[in-house]
Amino acid sequence: MQEESIEFSVSKDVFYNPAMRFCRSMSSLAVGAIGELGQGDAKNMEVVDAFCASGIRGIRYAKENKNVKKLTSLDIEPGAITLAKKNAKANKNAKPNKIKKFAALRANISKVAFENVADFLEIDPFGTPSPYLADSMRFFNPKKMAYLSVTATDVAVLCGGKTAACMKNYQAKPLNCSFTHEIGLRIMLRRIVDVAAEFNLGTLPLVSFSDQHYLKTIIRLTRSAELAYESQKKQGHLSFCNKCGWRTASKFPPESCQFCHAPLSPYLKTGLDYAGPLYLGEIQDKETIGKMTALNGQRSYADKEKISNFLSLLDGEISLPPYYYNMHELCKLNSIQPIPKMEDFLNALHGAGHIAKRTHFSPISIKTDAPFKAVLDSLRGSS
Repeated sequence: MQEESIEFSVSKDVFYNPAMRFCRSMSSLAVGAIGELGQGDAKNMEVVDAFCASGIRGIRYAKENKNVKKLTSLDIEPGAITLAKKNAKANKNAKPNKIKKFAALRANISKVAFENVADFLEIDPFGTPSPYLADSMRFFNPKKMAYLSVTATDVAVLCGGKTAACMKNYQAKPLNCSFTHEIGLRIMLRRIVDVAAEFNLGTLPLVSFSDQHYLKTIIRLTRSAELAYESQKKQGHLSFCNKCGWRTASKFPPESCQFCHAPLSPYLKTGLDYAGPLYLGEIQDKETIGKMTALNGQRSYADKEKISNFLSLLDGEISLPPYYYNMHELCKLNSIQPIPKMEDFLNALHGAGHIAKRTHFSPISIKTDAPFKAVLDSLRGSS
């Protein structure tokens, strides 16, 4: 098998998902961007790839980024460790970079968290990452600054399909609506922020996104009780009106829709509903996105063009509200026909003096700073 510049072996008994190549490329760019920004030990990082399976993700981090000085592959399955060792050995001296130091540990993450240290920890478990967050923070005990990369594949839970499971795993109410993937991502981030705060770690999301069947975030953690509290202050709720499509971000859900005045009716889906608590702060760091974009231009990834367009969308979302508008949904709820072209809708919002951008969450949705009435007026004016 080959993925980018890495040649590796697979096994029928060890999980490998070729569809995650894009995610691995995005994450490797983030590792390189962290090195170029050079904060903490970012120029000389020890990377731990927990739940390593074939080991391909961690090997790519080490091979593609000069700032990785040591890679540790970790998995509880003996077959995974055997395969990760084999793949690391096969790529140790291959281009583009040499794997400087490599270790493989067959162990439970909860046990080795007390015995190992990481500058950058990757957790990509099957399903929810929530049970592993506290153990993840223990890898950073001696560190003043570190980096955590988290993947969640329990999208149905985070995006409103299984409310009870979301309350149990993330202590938050989800909401199945047109911007549910951003809600799910922000629920996951709030859970990370709260666990990090218990360890006096403040949280700064560097790059966060939704793609296919998973949600992904890479964050910087800084040891500071004050920063931990400041991170926690960025949480609240997102509210959505099932009747007219109005939405808002607030500390607590309002008692009724501020546009059509439908009452708060959680679980009934007849009026105003809400999700949360969740993270309401920025989920992208502009400097990191810029460095990732520059690095992508220097690499020959198979997904290079897709990554370039994707990063441009992430950059455009910065400073806009923590929700987006689905054109088709708004037109249906408010009897607007025909549905306008996306460019006409964006131009109408721009012409009215508002910022409006496409979003990576949905090809038929936009983010904008325009108030809800202006959004509807622009839809009607461009239809």
